[in-house]
Amino acid sequence: MTGVAVQLTGLCRTFGAVHALDNLDLSIEPGEFVTLLGPSGCGKTTALRVLAGLEDADSGQVLVGGEDITGLPANRRDMGMVFQAYSLFPHLTALANVSFGLSLRGRSRSTSRAREMLDLVGIASFADRYPHQLSGGQQQRVALARALAIEPSVLLLDEPLSALDAKVRVQLRDEIRRIQTEVGTTTLFVTHDQEEALAVADRVGVMRDGRLEQLAAPADIYLTPATPFVADFVGLSNRLPGTVTGNEVEVLGTRLPLLAPASSPSVTALVRPESVLVTSAEPGNGRVLTTSFLGPISKVTITVGDLLVVAQVSTDRLPSLTPGTPVQVTLQPNPVAVAG
Repeated sequence: MTGVAVQLTGLCRTFGAVHALDNLDLSIEPGEFVTLLGPSGCGKTTALRVLAGLEDADSGQVLVGGEDITGLPANRRDMGMVFQAYSLFPHLTALANVSFGLSLRGRSRSTSRAREMLDLVGIASFADRYPHQLSGGQQQRVALARALAIEPSVLLLDEPLSALDAKVRVQLRDEIRRIQTEVGTTTLFVTHDQEEALAVADRVGVMRDGRLEQLAAPADIYLTPATPFVADFVGLSNRLPGTVTGNEVEVLGTRLPLLAPASSPSVTALVRPESVLVTSAEPGNGRVLTTSFLGPISKVTITVGDLLVVAQVSTDRLPSLTPGTPVQVTLQPNPVAVAG
């Protein structure tokens, strides 16, 4: 399989008074894996459905491989689709489910091709089982194999892992990325799970109110968010008062570089927990309120005057940071976004 470029230009879609898509522009490179991330109602699923031909845009254009497919019905768009609901035929085996789409298209070697796809997704040994005999993760692998079997120009994934338990989600998420890299299909993945989005994508598009707030590599989305919304939505941020001077903002006595100019001298700085430094000190400027064990990293909530500050620390430090412990809280001078 070879990837094709996808271009969504000026897409608008309204549902009554709701602007699900508000002049959305999105470009995906051939073979690229792009994830759309955002809160419920931001338009990410509507964008995918318009690309799939399952939803009509009020205006705008959809190009795939340079061809305008805006008016084509879904069954002529050559796209593989995997959704949260597995949508497998209950009366067909895993092999027959994967073969079904190939047979409709008159493909020769449909059975052998289906077996190849089941092997690709790691469940060739379950080919003769029916959906009710498979776990949720196995059913989703069948759905993925079925979507890939037709060698689609674009693979569309709409919340495909949200019905699975946490461990299976991580395993299958990594498998999807491995398979996509191997076959090279241009892929659009929609999710509300931040970790999932950042883990699998070449680029992440953060959406809000039908528009893209930022489209960038996962590290850039997290470390250099383009807007306060992105900074606040992706990952956890402390919202701390700050005073702007030039290109810096002073927060808890530390001057921090600004990611973008501030429109007011008094702002709310969005500070990542890993940028908060905590040391035991008497008297210190804060006091430990709670601790939460999260494996190798733990979360510590501290009161600093009237503020609550969340820090991320190595778990081996927890014994010295019990609730009530006086501490000194300082900040690493990392660039921050601010809300006005």
